[in-house]
Amino acid sequence: MGKRMTGNPGAHRHLGAGRHPGAGARSTPPAKASGTPPTGAAGPQPGPGRGIPPILLGVLPRILIVRTGSTAREVQQSHGDYDRWFRDALAGHDLAFDLCDATVSTIPDTAPHAGVIVTGSVKSVLRPEPWMETLGGLLRRAEHLGVPFLCVCFGCQMLARARGGRVARSPAGWEIGAVEVTLTTAGRLDPLFEGLSLPLPVLGTHEDRVETLPPGAVLLAGNDSSPIQAFRAGENVWGVQFHPEATAGILRELIRLRRERLEADARERGLETEGHVDRLLAGLERFDPIPSRRLLDNFVRLCLRDRSSDPMM
Repeated sequence: MGKRMTGNPGAHRHLGAGRHPGAGARSTPPAKASGTPPTGAAGPQPGPGRGIPPILLGVLPRILIVRTGSTAREVQQSHGDYDRWFRDALAGHDLAFDLCDATVSTIPDTAPHAGVIVTGSVKSVLRPEPWMETLGGLLRRAEHLGVPFLCVCFGCQMLARARGGRVARSPAGWEIGAVEVTLTTAGRLDPLFEGLSLPLPVLGTHEDRVETLPPGAVLLAGNDSSPIQAFRAGENVWGVQFHPEATAGILRELIRLRRERLEADARERGLETEGHVDRLLAGLERFDPIPSRRLLDNFVRLCLRDRSSDPMM
């Protein structure tokens, strides 16, 4: 727990606990992070395990979280880093987690894992860095690796760009806070969105967006600000622009930190700047996190389904 994996300086292990409630079940509320996370090559160290008996650790399904950088330190102090958001959101499932910071270390073999999550980032695919090409290579062959992939926000854009789609700075400006997305016909039939409400309330924060889908991808959801909010690339590889793992508290902190930039963005688009940030914050008070968390429950169910059907398991 929190132990550095041999040969991979940016990879760590962390153990989640709780029962596996199945698709559509309510996840355990996240625990509040304490103190300032230590810095280092892979960002904050994963927290301690959640009371799983040691005899069970080796048999729990493992989820690989590929972190693509770190969120603002002010957010880390209260809510942890990107990987922590997912671990907290999935705390109701009996899972173990491996963490790799793709910006500083080699992404490990996905074969031992039941699923892979690629996180959001403060980075932009429009400003390429060397590590992005390595991640892109993984995403180009993701459907051949035999495990489900869920790529979120930056991860969604990276998935699209790596496979031949186009990403651009959004002409609609910064989409942040509580928003709604509409599912396409394919989205309503897709197992990742099974049982979700329509329209789907989600949390988002992004300046870039996917402009064109990669060849062969299927559009699953969109809205006026970002017509491509979710897509499937291959049978078990998904990209979602929004953040199903985030909380209203996380978005509240991000909005407050970006107040001046958000007001400037509104001004550039000819919107009323007075009260703009306050309206974004007010929208979070009405946000229901349960529907988008069910998307994560569905992803876990798909990971466990694929794992149970593997004759080697």
